[in-house]
Amino acid sequence: MSYANKRPGGRILPVPRLTPKVDPQEQFAKLETAIKEIYNHNASKMLFEELYRIGYGLVLSKNGALAYDGVKGVLERHLGRCVRGDILAPAAAVQAAPTPANNEALLVSVRLLWSEHVMAMLIIKDILMYVDRVYVANAHVPPVYDMGMCVFRDQVLLAPARRLSADLAKAVLGQIAAERSGIEVDRGSLRGVVDMLVELQDTTQSGTVYDVMLEAQVLAEARAHYASTAGARLADHGAAEYARAAQADIDAETGRADAYLTPATGAALRSVLLDELIAKHASEILAAGLVRLLDQHDAGALRVLYGLFSPLPAALDALHAGIHMHILAQGQQVAGALAPLSVATCPDDEAGDGAGSGAPARRGQQALGAAAKTAVALRWVQDVLALYDVYDGLLHSAFGDSQEMRKTIHDAFIRIINDNGRAAELLSLFINDSLQSGLKRKGEQEIDHLLERAVLMFRFLQNKDAFEHYYKAHLAKRLLFGRTLSDDAEQSLVSKLKVECGSQFTLKLEGMFKDMQLSADLTRDFSAAGAADEPRLDMGVSVLTPTFWPALAPPVSDETAQEMRAVRPPTDQLRRAIERFSDAYLARHSGRRLEWQYNLGSADIKVQFGARAHELSVSTYQLFILALFADAAEDATLTAAAIQAQTRIPWELLMRQLQSLACAKYKILTKTPASRDVSPADTFAFNSGFSAPQYRIRIPVVAARSSVESEQEKAASLVTIDKERQYLVEAAVVRIMKARRQMPHEQLVNEAVGQLSPRFLPTPKMVKDAVGRLIDREYLQRSPDDPRLYIYLA
Repeated sequence: MSYANKRPGGRILPVPRLTPKVDPQEQFAKLETAIKEIYNHNASKMLFEELYRIGYGLVLSKNGALAYDGVKGVLERHLGRCVRGDILAPAAAVQAAPTPANNEALLVSVRLLWSEHVMAMLIIKDILMYVDRVYVANAHVPPVYDMGMCVFRDQVLLAPARRLSADLAKAVLGQIAAERSGIEVDRGSLRGVVDMLVELQDTTQSGTVYDVMLEAQVLAEARAHYASTAGARLADHGAAEYARAAQADIDAETGRADAYLTPATGAALRSVLLDELIAKHASEILAAGLVRLLDQHDAGALRVLYGLFSPLPAALDALHAGIHMHILAQGQQVAGALAPLSVATCPDDEAGDGAGSGAPARRGQQALGAAAKTAVALRWVQDVLALYDVYDGLLHSAFGDSQEMRKTIHDAFIRIINDNGRAAELLSLFINDSLQSGLKRKGEQEIDHLLERAVLMFRFLQNKDAFEHYYKAHLAKRLLFGRTLSDDAEQSLVSKLKVECGSQFTLKLEGMFKDMQLSADLTRDFSAAGAADEPRLDMGVSVLTPTFWPALAPPVSDETAQEMRAVRPPTDQLRRAIERFSDAYLARHSGRRLEWQYNLGSADIKVQFGARAHELSVSTYQLFILALFADAAEDATLTAAAIQAQTRIPWELLMRQLQSLACAKYKILTKTPASRDVSPADTFAFNSGFSAPQYRIRIPVVAARSSVESEQEKAASLVTIDKERQYLVEAAVVRIMKARRQMPHEQLVNEAVGQLSPRFLPTPKMVKDAVGRLIDREYLQRSPDDPRLYIYLA
């Protein structure tokens, strides 16, 4: 065993590596020759393994710096020759005349030099792989490829004697400007040059050469160009044309950025164009044609306009405000059609002395009948809904279902609807008309759409309790007089209202339906038992729970209301039928009391007029009056006083019933004297000579009110609604205080308003007054230490 490599300590030393002695300069000369061949596109003739070993040997022999710095020098000398031979002439041409052709020549030359250099560096990097792995890591210098990129940057773009970066930037900007003006340019050369600038790092290593040298100039040129374009374009174009042109410019710049600039530059260009074309001229654009676009329902132009305004908060706010104001203006135009309603209900003594402009208006409104007033009222609801349909369609087609735009539109319609003091009444009238006659020949989907539209308008109402007041009255008439076309539609609407406002809101409405169902069952059982077995009499009775049903009779004096309770059927047949039903009902429901409301009833009777019979649809009071003539002689007459004595109908109501029978279109009775006014001494006789073309005739009552309330009736309704609101406010305060036990005044007001706002908007004064009443009734007391602190008394 040999001990030649053993040290006294026993550690074995490595065997010395036997490397042939070579001249480093000679070896590097081979590398230099190879690099020149690479640039001359003769790389296929080289032995890459041999070149790799040269680099490997230079590093092992501690000559890595020679290899690294030597290659760098070769690159610098080669690129310097290329610039002098191929680049300086096109650059000088650009300096002298930056035409698209000269620009293109410079870009093509630089791009060709860059592509050759990149290909060469990829090969050189592979040859000097060992240099990268060992020498570069130890010397803390850039890798060979990155060094080659820095050499290109310094020798081609940033060489102090040439400074080609400025000429190159000038050429790129010139080509962009040429393309903006419609000249076709070679996007491929632009793409290649931009990619080169993006890959090259700036000397400070803070960014790319593209960021430092070109991007800021591209953005500045774009800003200057479109700043001058915007002013001239605004003078010649409306909002639609301007928006489309601006969008076309943005699309063109985005296309250029996608083709040969960077994504970051594309985003920055979009911001520049939005700022110059839209943000700085937003108010002018809107003034130039927003109203026209909305009036024409130009969804395409509005979609473009909204897309341009959306990224700009201030401009978008201006657009929202413009749309909001225009909707309000259109709402005011729609509301203008309601003017006849308020004038028509004014008494003559309030219209002035008949002179001047008041007299013609009064004469015109006196000619506006109940049907015309109702038509005007219904037209307002239809027009508001039609207007909403327009903007709801634009919301989907032009504004991309934006929640902010949806809120803008809804806020405008909330304002339009609630600025109309009759909105709740008119909406109820619209629903009433639809359910009475508007559903004819409509399919299930059409009916559901109509109800959805009604609920939509109801959703915008702030004072929903006022709607409930009117809707209960209209629903009661439809149910009692059998005027509804679809029970399913009625129930569906109540269900939708329940979803909107909760079960408490529809409690009484559902109670009304329940009463009608129970009444139908009760009448069926009563008829089946033979209790109503009267010849030629088929009686149906609706038993109503007073807490569910509104007062349906027109407002009357207290004396008249007392007299109405004394009305009695004039014939034994009617009295017997009523008494038998009362006995049967009270026998089944002990402890209850029936109060007959004859003023709310109706009857269908067959009457013989000479040789022809007619079926008359009359009120119960009219039935009582005609029954007096049923068994009388053909030429019998009765005075108005005698009719009242036998029927006990209050005189205030009897006059209207007699006018309907003797003074209206269908004269079932004759009146002497033949005037419209009725006095107790006037005589009435059965008109046996009456004839009409139709068999079934409805005799309407000469009403003291139209479908639309008069100002006096509206005031009475407001009093009723205010009373109901007092109870609601008091109940809310009690609920809150019972849960909290004690609470400061401001907090109590805020919570009460919050609880009641789904039904109506109470004022702080309403809450304060309710608190005062509750203190008087000892539900609450003020704290002895703080008078603004309330304490609940159990």
